[in-house]
Amino acid sequence: MNNEINQSHRFEEKINSINSSFLSALDNFNKYFVYYHTNPEVDDYSDNFLNTKTQLQGLSSNMFITTNNIEKGIEQLDAHMSEISVKLTKEKKKNKELEKMFNSLKGTEKGSDLLISDSKIEYNLVYFKNIELFIGILIILALLVSSKVAFILLVVALIFSYYLGILKMVLPVIKHL
Repeated sequence: MNNEINQSHRFEEKINSINSSFLSALDNFNKYFVYYHTNPEVDDYSDNFLNTKTQLQGLSSNMFITTNNIEKGIEQLDAHMSEISVKLTKEKKKNKELEKMFNSLKGTEKGSDLLISDSKIEYNLVYFKNIELFIGILIILALLVSSKVAFILLVVALIFSYYLGILKMVLPVIKHL
């Protein structure tokens, strides 16, 4: 990019230089053109007229070459911009595909979070049912055996339920009854 800017400045300087030289050469050409055509026999006027004419032709050819070089530079920049445009189009297409995939994965993540949450709830329900069954079995065993063993089994069931935190949930229900 810097190279193109520098080249642009060089072309601008060259055109300005040719323009200023062209204006002074054109003034000289006009002056010697009149002198030459009014006095064709004077060699100085003829030589000066031919010199200024040659100088104008040289400046004109320099301007043509510079203009041609500018057009080549523009064509090169156009080709480069076309390549960039094609690459940009490909990248935009790729970006859309990646965005679709990202949104799909985002939806999958939300779905899997929901499934995990549902699985945890179901696990906890089954876990508490199993604990209730275990405590129920201990209570039934306590009723079937002697009172000492029943008391020990009841204490074990209470300690176990307290340890698991079930007793904390059951106590408010018992107080309510």
